[in-house]
Amino acid sequence: MLDLRTRDRASSERLETLTRPETTAPATPLPGHFKVDDANGLLRISWRWFSPSAWLLTAFAIVWNTIVLLWLGVAVAGGNWGMLCFGSLNAASGIGIGYLAVSNFVNSTVVSLQHGVLQVKHSPLPWFGGGAWRREDLAQLYAEAHSGGSRNQRAPQFALCALLRNGRRVKLLGGLTERAQVLWLESTLERRLDIVDAPVAGEVDKR
Repeated sequence: MLDLRTRDRASSERLETLTRPETTAPATPLPGHFKVDDANGLLRISWRWFSPSAWLLTAFAIVWNTIVLLWLGVAVAGGNWGMLCFGSLNAASGIGIGYLAVSNFVNSTVVSLQHGVLQVKHSPLPWFGGGAWRREDLAQLYAEAHSGGSRNQRAPQFALCALLRNGRRVKLLGGLTERAQVLWLESTLERRLDIVDAPVAGEVDKR
């Protein structure tokens, strides 16, 4: 008799578990190096660009630019204008690599939301991308993944994008290295903008 009661109770508990309404899914946890300030109607999310790979990029920039300077010196000393023109092209590349290396040490990205305006800014060194978008122009936010590196090393990078009410798609920011980062930004900003999440073709799988 006791056995039957125990089995009936266990069956009842299993049935209750199966038919219990689903609870709200827990919020996506805040990524480790994101800093959030939320006060006086201003939401401000920021993070530094720095990562250990910045040291490797810096070393590469130093070696590259040292070789280019030596090349240019030889070209000028020998009056070899063809060699000088070729070296100038490499010098331009070296300047770009050096700029990127310094940016990885000093730059930060700030995503702010205030008075219905979503703004993305990279500073203190100027960088492409960023901008400002009004709440009424944003239909949906979503995340995209892009393969990076060579074919043998496809480290994915993630971008936060927006579908505008006029049908256009825009990239709000890119270069994120973790799926959790872009999904947290998407869910947090949609919640604050009162945008009901809906599927967008090509977005990152949220499961």
